[in-house]
Amino acid sequence: MPRWTRFLNRIRTRHLHPGAALHICRVCTGAFAYPVTWTESGPDHWWLLLRCGACDTWRDAISTDAAVAAFDRFLDEGTASISAELERLERQLLREDIETLGTALELDLLSADDFR
Repeated sequence: MPRWTRFLNRIRTRHLHPGAALHICRVCTGAFAYPVTWTESGPDHWWLLLRCGACDTWRDAISTDAAVAAFDRFLDEGTASISAELERLERQLLREDIETLGTALELDLLSADDFR
């Protein structure tokens, strides 16, 4: 990573509150940090071990219940987005399989022996 980019990333992340935007990596500033493990750290705080999926940076964070709840919602939204895309891709693949089977039937390329 060029020196200038590293410098800008340090300045950009320096102003973030330690408990805010837990999904933002403090090294590459990508939105790919996720919790590896966590535990309660007092009555209204959590300790989290986070890993960035983009640059493989690991870090500890202590955050409030509110920040962790916001992080949890962010992760749930990401999971829902991935699930929706997976479902869309599965439907697309099934549609392509059906079209291939339909073409093979139209061209009389299949026989009973193909289904044994």
